[in-house]
Amino acid sequence: MPRFNPLHPAEEAVPPEQVRFVDLHVEPWGDNSKVRVHMRLTPFLKPPNLIATLTDSDSLDVASVMIIENIDFDLVFTLHIRPPDAPGPFQLTAKIEYEDLGAVDHKSIRFKLPDG
Repeated sequence: MPRFNPLHPAEEAVPPEQVRFVDLHVEPWGDNSKVRVHMRLTPFLKPPNLIATLTDSDSLDVASVMIIENIDFDLVFTLHIRPPDAPGPFQLTAKIEYEDLGAVDHKSIRFKLPDG
């Protein structure tokens, strides 16, 4: 899995204002109490902060994560839905941010958990 290396930047690395999501998708776990989030970013010259927030059908936050100065171009993490019986469908909103620029990209996806 490629990672940011300040001494040897990726050939196709872009400056902060051009960093974008290449892919964002969600995989529910079998028990529907958590979801696996997959993110792929354009290679970057400076590590961004990543923020992901999961909201339920009432627009209440049910999970979130903030990754400071992320070094991975392709990453996977798990969000635990709290409370576990939160009503769907859900919306995942993800942002790529830099402290000095603010948000440079954002993406939202809506999804339902499978009936269990």
